[in-house]
Amino acid sequence: MLEFLVDTDIWVDFFHDQKYARDLINKISIHGPVFTSILSITELRTGFTQEQAEFYLPRFYNITGIVQVSKSAALLAGKFRWEFRRRGITIPTVDSIIAATTIENNYQLVTRNKKDFPMPEIKFYEF
Repeated sequence: MLEFLVDTDIWVDFFHDQKYARDLINKISIHGPVFTSILSITELRTGFTQEQAEFYLPRFYNITGIVQVSKSAALLAGKFRWEFRRRGITIPTVDSIIAATTIENNYQLVTRNKKDFPMPEIKFYEF
């Protein structure tokens, strides 16, 4: 069974009522569990007013599992940032942690921003 980690960009579109994002979440949930990094909660909350957060976040928690950041994922994320920085590529901390979490748990990463995740170990869900 496939398991999916949905990146923040897809959830932003989902909450902006983009049809493709709603269809995508429905489609992948048929094939396996849908997860989200706990860091995506921070990113989503940044874009919500208090009223929106109170309305949307409880619904969000009902449709996705929230994945915590493990010690090993944190270390792998740091390694990614170090390796890519040596090549002149800056990987934001959040993206490196999402990448490491995806790899550690053998998830398919669901994102529109593949360029933000240059790690060859990542398995992307194609849509």
